[in-house]
Formats: sequence, C-alpha cells, structure tokens
Amino acid sequence: MRLVAHKITLSVLLSLNWLIICTTSLNGQDTGDKSVSASNAASAKADKAASQLTSQQKYLLQYKFKKNEVILWDVEHVATTKTRMSGETEDTSSRSLSRKNWTVSGVDSQGSMTFVHSIEFVDMWQKIGDDEPITYNSRKDPKAPYEYSTTAERVGKPLAVFTISGDGQIKDRKSNLHEMKFGVGDVTIPLPKQEIQIGQKWNVPTTLNATDDNQAQLQLKARIAYELTKVVDGNAYISFRTEILTPVESEKVKSQIMQQKTKGFVVFDIANGRPVRKEVEWNERVQAFEGDDSFLEYVAKMSEKLVSVDTQQAKSKTLGPLSEQTADESARIRTKDEEPVLRK
Repeated sequence: MRLVAHKITLSVLLSLNWLIICTTSLNGQDTGDKSVSASNAASAKADKAASQLTSQQKYLLQYKFKKNEVILWDVEHVATTKTRMSGETEDTSSRSLSRKNWTVSGVDSQGSMTFVHSIEFVDMWQKIGDDEPITYNSRKDPKAPYEYSTTAERVGKPLAVFTISGDGQIKDRKSNLHEMKFGVGDVTIPLPKQEIQIGQKWNVPTTLNATDDNQAQLQLKARIAYELTKVVDGNAYISFRTEILTPVESEKVKSQIMQQKTKGFVVFDIANGRPVRKEVEWNERVQAFEGDDSFLEYVAKMSEKLVSVDTQQAKSKTLGPLSEQTADESARIRTKDEEPVLRK
C-alpha cells in the first residue's frame, strides 16, 4: 500500500583603525571605558524599566471588523510525508498556495460580525513516490486534474458564512461541509474577554477523533493552550499548542491524530482587531502503527499572511446552495485539509 500524501554568517570585518585607538594613552582609555560602561549601564537600566512596564501593561484583544471590508490572506502549506508499510517505502511531497477572502456582510449592535468565507485562487503541486507531479493553478489552467476537480469547482464561490463575537467565539456558521479536524485551529482565535498581561495563559477544550485497533470510535480529550508571549509595535504575539489530556499508547491512534495536533503562533493587530500572520508547524513520527515494520513521518508548515483590507463598497455575496460533500472531497487544497490517503 502507498501513501498519497540565515543561517547568514555575518562576517564583521574590522578596520585597522581600531589599532590606532588601542595605542592611545592608558589614562585616556580608562576614562573612555568608564564613560562607555556608565552609558551602557544606564541604557540597560532603561531597557529593563521599559520591559517591566510593558510586561505590566494590560491589553484587550478583540476582533474589530467593519461592514463591507474585504480582508485577504495568502496561505501557503508545504508538507512531506514518508510511509513504510510491508517493506515498501513511499515519499510524498506537496505544496499549496491560496488566497483566503473574508467579506464582512454586517456588524450588529452587540458587535457581532458576519462574514462570507471564500477562496479566490489556488496553486497546488503534489508528487507521490515516483509518479509524475500533479499540479493545478486556478489562474492559469482551464481544467483541473481529477485530484483537484472539486477544488476547482469551489474557487471564487462562497464556502461558508460565519458570525463571530468580538472575542472570537463562533456564534453561527452556515456550511454543509463536513467539519474535519485539522491542526490549524478554528476559523478564529478564541480570545479572553478581559484585558490580559504578557505571560497570560488560557485554554480551550477540544477533542481529537480516531479509531482504536478494534475499529471503535474514540474521542480523545484535549485542549488548545494559548499564551500572550509579547507585544511589539502594537502587535500581540500569541503562541498555541495542543495538549492531549487522554493518555494515548496505541501507535495506530497516534498516527491518526498527528495532523490534528497544532503548534505555532499568531500575530494579532490590536488596534485593527485581526490576525496579520499565522504560523503552524508539524514534526511527527510514529512507529509500528500497521505492523512492526511500519513507519509514518509527517513534517509540514502552514503560513498565513494578511495581504490587504479593502474598505471600498464590497460586492454583495450571498451564500448559495452548499455542497453536501465531505471536507476531504470539497477542500481539495489537498495537503492542507486531508489526512494521508493510503493507495493500493
């Protein structure tokens, strides 16, 4: 069976002029050293005081969308998967680029925001073992290959409508797409309702889905742990990671939840109330998940970056009929939303 799936060395070249400085009188050098030392000490004290002040400051993190805003993010996902089963090893590599569009259709008196989620374009590449790469670029290719045909049908169309509160809680979602757990978090970041300081932690309960060795359905208790790690130039840096609370010993179960786990950070623009950057990484391995010699490795990275916010009159987007297909068929940005697929 087969799996579908700076350092920049800064060389500082010193001028010979430093030799001339070193040949000045000892008294002059001592005086200069003392002066520099005092200056450095004063600067260190000022930095420490500023750091303490920043750490004690409180911040209110809230989403702040405006009606008719069109918010665009570029999303990139790269992944490599290595699978060994029954003595055969297969490597899969993939890369997907897409542009995510949130068009804000309304903001009510309580501050709840409704937006339509869509994908403007996709550019995908995938290579499985020794097979020829499979590619699709929605901006260039008139027809998508079978593997990406469903994605092609969805590009430029409304995929879902979400209503969220200021603290990122999803109050309503309209979508017939089957929700498949994948370790990039939910559509928004759940934020504390109150002001918080740097170092503040909070968590959100979640479940991870799997089947055991007897094919029984499992729901593993877990939580996403968040922490405000720093604030720089008005941007809050929030780290997050999955903490599994249910003990897991089965390698088969571990192989199923490796992509549901999450670890990364978000950069949140406090003044404008929205994420401007997101990074998620995976580096997971399991041994003997399907026989003693089986092995599965998954290494991937997903990045999301704010491109633009258009405050002009947004085009009206209403949510038409949504497909009843499952996410592994509909979200054919395959490497972002799919688990490894075993091929015979």
